[in-house]
Amino acid sequence: MVHNSYIKCRVCNSITRVRLQVGWLEQHPIVIACGKCGVSLSGKVDIGQMQPGLKFEFENADILNNDEKPDFIVECSGEFPTNKQNAEEQSIANITTPFMTNVSRMSDDGYNKFTKSVQTFIRTAGRWKDFKRIIDLAQNGNREYLLQEIRKVFPENIMPCRNEFEIMRAIHMVEVHGFLSPLRGDLLEDLSFSSDILKLNNIELTKLIDYLNNHDGYGLVDLQALIYKVLDGFIKNYQSLIPAFSIQFYQEAAIIDYDVEGSSTSDFDSVKQFYLDAYEALGNLMILPVALDNIKYRGNFESVQPINEKIKNLDGFIAASKGTRYHYCNSDEIYVDKLNLQVNSKLRNAIGHNDVEYNTITQQITYIPNPKDRSKQLTKYLLEFENEAIHLIQAIIVISEYLYRLREIELMIKGHIPIIPHEPNKTSKKIGRNDPCPCGSGKKFKKCCLGNQE
Repeated sequence: MVHNSYIKCRVCNSITRVRLQVGWLEQHPIVIACGKCGVSLSGKVDIGQMQPGLKFEFENADILNNDEKPDFIVECSGEFPTNKQNAEEQSIANITTPFMTNVSRMSDDGYNKFTKSVQTFIRTAGRWKDFKRIIDLAQNGNREYLLQEIRKVFPENIMPCRNEFEIMRAIHMVEVHGFLSPLRGDLLEDLSFSSDILKLNNIELTKLIDYLNNHDGYGLVDLQALIYKVLDGFIKNYQSLIPAFSIQFYQEAAIIDYDVEGSSTSDFDSVKQFYLDAYEALGNLMILPVALDNIKYRGNFESVQPINEKIKNLDGFIAASKGTRYHYCNSDEIYVDKLNLQVNSKLRNAIGHNDVEYNTITQQITYIPNPKDRSKQLTKYLLEFENEAIHLIQAIIVISEYLYRLREIELMIKGHIPIIPHEPNKTSKKIGRNDPCPCGSGKKFKKCCLGNQE
């Protein structure tokens, strides 16, 4: 369903027709600018799903009760890319809705995966305060209250938390259910990509853990805290990124015209800080897949693949700039390749030097890739920039799986012994393979915690 609202700019009095695609989100931001004076008209919409109704809020604009002839028209959707703002109403008056346009680009399976992923984000955001308490208590080492908070989230028969291994696994389930499942659900079918780390050379893994823990900012606890910080930033920004995220579910042949289509839930400034935080965090976290590939392919955690002639070993990797470290994104070795990452370091540097301009109407980012030659400029559209930001968080959540395995090994080095999963209470109702998983992930039991129980 499409709903039309008319708003008047409080600065120049021009009228904009907001053509809203009413979707299945209960609320989402609307980020638009006045086509005449350029002032922000951004706001939000609350959509009544149980009882039909719409409630708009806009800054710098008043909602009109009568349909006046608009000066501008803009499409809005909380779920999908939309046509950008236009000065001629008739230019998009008869086109298909954002829903129809974008769903036609997806297979039925793709659309279902997209909606389930977004619903998982919503659930995660709704329980983030509960999850954050668990994370904070784990980092503070407060065992008594940590167990109390874990049992508020996960049933004790699934997460008994009898020793350090089970406690760590319960905490890790926040990442698995809340982030890995919606962001890289393709990996849940076969978690051998991370569990095979336990099969690598044990001596080299022990050396790697000791090496990391003796470098400020690279200890396993430090890297885990870095991941949690980025996940917190993602939860604060995920609503703005949903339209860009939907592009990842297009069929291979589908094409999006970035000149015409953009996002109505964000702008460059609203996403920029999350992008910078994720970029910087991943630059440090990259040491894990690089070191694991060193062990797997060269039998030594320090022996770096000779992609960059300046980096001879892991010390050289740490000493290198973030941009140089990202050269390893092009590696075809398994632990780096699994990240599925491409990074625009030149754009990152341009943002850092404030060599970026953003057009709120065209949603085009113009930047200077080389500060020593300011005559050359490059461009990127907002949706492309946001897609890169999503790939950063997806790579980080994959690395969190690598870190989890290293922390398991660290526990064993410290003398902790994994214990056999306990027998389910025989008096409790048996959970069927196709029943919803009691951990609250929304998945079937056989696709979720059954494997852990077994």
